[in-house]
Amino acid sequence: MNKFYKNLFRRNALYISGILALAGLVLFIYMDIQASVLTITQKNNTLATRSNSLSSLAILRGEFEKAKPYFSLLENILPPRDQLLSFSKELEGIAKKNSLEFGFTFGEERLATPTEPGYIAFRATVTGTYAGLANFLRSLETGRYFIDVSTVDSVKKGDGFSNIINGRVFFR
Repeated sequence: MNKFYKNLFRRNALYISGILALAGLVLFIYMDIQASVLTITQKNNTLATRSNSLSSLAILRGEFEKAKPYFSLLENILPPRDQLLSFSKELEGIAKKNSLEFGFTFGEERLATPTEPGYIAFRATVTGTYAGLANFLRSLETGRYFIDVSTVDSVKKGDGFSNIINGRVFFR
């Protein structure tokens, strides 16, 4: 290096090191600001989510108060498990009213959970006229029990029909 550049570097070394230190400081501050912006954005998003949750909760509480009078009605729609003991007797009464022969057995049982009602499977054998069987099935639909009829097998027997009805009756 020639003498001119050496003297220039010696006289300006302090300025050059100051400029480099200042550039490093600016770079450090820039990185810190970027990290702060990211943190603020995340906290802002969390705040917005919580705010939406709170407003949804307030709406749900208002809806809960409106629906409260209907809870007892809904709970009483499904009978308790103990009342299903009279289910077969009630079906037998409907069958006799329609002049039908009647047989009945209970099957598998699943207890109620907080989200789903319980049920007991059943099989009913009903024999008689077509009109009597049709009236029996209509009575099942309009009875006081919630019934899910899964299959109805019908076989012609002489002048009448024999039906095997498989289904489930629900309880709370």
